[in-house]
Amino acid sequence: MEYTEEEILEVVQRWEHTGLLYGLPLYEKQELAPLYDNVARIIVSKLDNGELDGNLSDLMDIVIFPICRRLYRRVGSEFNMEKMTTTLIKKVIENRELLEKPVVDKAVNPVVEFCVEFADIYEDEIIVKKQFNDEEYTERVDKILESLRNILLNKEMVSFVDRTTSEWKLMLSDSKKSPKQTRYWNQKICQEVLSGSLHDTNKGL
Repeated sequence: MEYTEEEILEVVQRWEHTGLLYGLPLYEKQELAPLYDNVARIIVSKLDNGELDGNLSDLMDIVIFPICRRLYRRVGSEFNMEKMTTTLIKKVIENRELLEKPVVDKAVNPVVEFCVEFADIYEDEIIVKKQFNDEEYTERVDKILESLRNILLNKEMVSFVDRTTSEWKLMLSDSKKSPKQTRYWNQKICQEVLSGSLHDTNKGL
């Protein structure tokens, strides 16, 4: 699902209240919040059509969002959410007794261990295809450098860079600041974009 800049900010604000975006930089919140939204829609759809037992929904709520966050940190937002959710439902059913057990040892939480293991080993056709060859890596580096130049030399305040498409579109802010303030602001945005794009690039290696 495509989001406008305004819709992304609304989605981030909505998920911010849950605490599920805590500790993340803005650019990651803007990528992860829509992912949470889409996964939540898939869960509701599976509940409605009977693919997910209503009795399992509480367990799914406990594990799916931490798994999405960890999986996002590992492979980015480009993975098959429908397939991941279907696979996760099967794993939750298989491990239901373990996941419902009360935590006795605070150092060993079976729910946390389940989430970590699932997110770290899950793969689908999209994840596998994300591996960069030499030519793709060169193109990626060129795209990063071009984007950083466009941000740093922009006379307007850059709100964020939409990296969900191949164009990496710069989203500009309506705010008006002095040239020095704009330059300083864009330098901060540049740091976020560099960190995020390198993080995503390393996921493809």
